[in-house]
Amino acid sequence: MYGMVNKAVRGFVLKNFDDATWTRIHTKAGADADFIAMQAYDDDVTYQLVGAAHEELGIEVPVILHGFGEYWVSDVATASYADLMRKTGAGFIDFVKNLDHLHERIKVTFPDYRPPSFRVKDLGPKQIQVDYYSHREGLLPFVEGLFAGLAKHYGETIAIEQVPDDAHPMPCKRMLVTLE
Repeated sequence: MYGMVNKAVRGFVLKNFDDATWTRIHTKAGADADFIAMQAYDDDVTYQLVGAAHEELGIEVPVILHGFGEYWVSDVATASYADLMRKTGAGFIDFVKNLDHLHERIKVTFPDYRPPSFRVKDLGPKQIQVDYYSHREGLLPFVEGLFAGLAKHYGETIAIEQVPDDAHPMPCKRMLVTLE
């Protein structure tokens, strides 16, 4: 992952805890205290930071990833990528439908970028089915946090229901997302 992700993990910890907590987490993870945004880092660095945060904070990894996803939208994307966000969608469902286009635009900036992919199917005026594909394991709670953050950004409330893996073709993770 790129340093911008690890910088955001740092920002998430600092916003919700303090400098001393961040120091313990990055030290336990064997990671630097700060990162270069446009530099590629091994995915293990991010996973180790999340694992160290789990150990340090006593918070389950899915809860940390979900919170980080919300933080990414509320504090990182809306501040640093506001123009890109405006161009991606005028509302939650519109934005989610355009995630692959967003990632294609980002690929121009980041060499060797391997983004996830999202296939979206309308199930009604307020419900979509989202198939999430990624070569990275275990990040579904992060995606759900991103979706929760996007919904808040657009002034909407959503419910996400995970569809069990044995109930649909693999290798995706399937979610039903409903606007409430």
